[in-house]
Parts: sequence; C-alpha cells; structure tokens
Amino acid sequence: MKKHPGVKWFCGILALLSALTVTVLAASYDSSEDPIISLSYLTEVFRPSIVRDYEEKIDVLEAKIEALSGGGITPPVTEPETQPEPETPPTVQPAAGMTYEVIQMKYGDCLFAAGPIDILLRAGSAICIAPDAAQGISDYTEGVEIYNGESLTKNHMCLIPRGDGRGIMATAQSVYIMVRGEYSLVES
Repeated sequence: MKKHPGVKWFCGILALLSALTVTVLAASYDSSEDPIISLSYLTEVFRPSIVRDYEEKIDVLEAKIEALSGGGITPPVTEPETQPEPETPPTVQPAAGMTYEVIQMKYGDCLFAAGPIDILLRAGSAICIAPDAAQGISDYTEGVEIYNGESLTKNHMCLIPRGDGRGIMATAQSVYIMVRGEYSLVES
C-alpha cells in the first residue's frame, strides 16, 4: 500500500499532541486529593492507554485518506448555472444624527451640545467651554480631557457626552468643524 508523506507528518503531529496532553495532565494532577494515583500509574497505565487510543484513530484516518486518494475518486462535474442579474440594492439613508455635518464658524461663535455629540476640528482654532471646572470634552484621539479654556487639536475626534452647557468657541476668523449629533449654534 502506498503511503503519502502528508500522513506521516499528520501522525507525527498527533503523536506530539498526545504526548503533550499526557504531560499536561500529569503535571496538573494534585495527589493531595487522591493519593492512590501515582506517577507509575500515569506513566505505565494511563499514558499507554491514551497513546493506544490515538494510534487507533490515526490508523482509521490513514485508511480513509488511502481510500480517497487511491480510489481515484473525482468530484462530480456540474454545469454552471446561469445566475439572474442581481437587483440594484436600495439606497439606505442614514438615520438622523448618524452622519457628520460640516459647519463653518466665525470668531466668537459658540456651539453647545444638546445631547451627546462628536466634534472634529478641521480648520482654524477653537477652545472648550465647560461650566464645571472638573468636566470638559473628551479627546478620543489622544485619550485626554480638554478643560474649560483649553484648545482643541485639529483632526482629533472629541466627545461631549451630554448637553449640560459644554461646547466650543471659535477663536479664529474662519473655523470648520464636523459635528455628529444635536447642537445649538450661537453666533457672536
């Protein structure tokens, strides 16, 4: 009977895995709970029974591999089916508040969150407005808190978690921000 090189590798890997399994089982055994089991039992009785079980399984798998490869089995040939033209998927409009809106602000304009909002400063400069000194705006990108009067960093994603008076104020003549969520804009 013709042996395939892949079968030897497969058998070697299975034997290695079996040995590792037995080693782990033997190493993790705590004899304080069951003092009757000894190392000699594990090495002379338990391990050989595990090895024998794996060798039987390997023999069965080798026989299956031999039958499939030596029997000249070929998969059935089927004619390709003609597929119908795919329909054009409907366009899905994102839910309100799920898309970003580009806003242009002028010096002194303020944007206040009406609820949780994401802000991304694209051009110009802006500072944080926070009525509570211990709370500010979360900068996702850098992982820091921006407190009242501190500057936002361009292209950093920021979060105002709720509409409690927190927002931003433009400190340049032309400021562009991207906003996702509900807000109110107070022009200077």
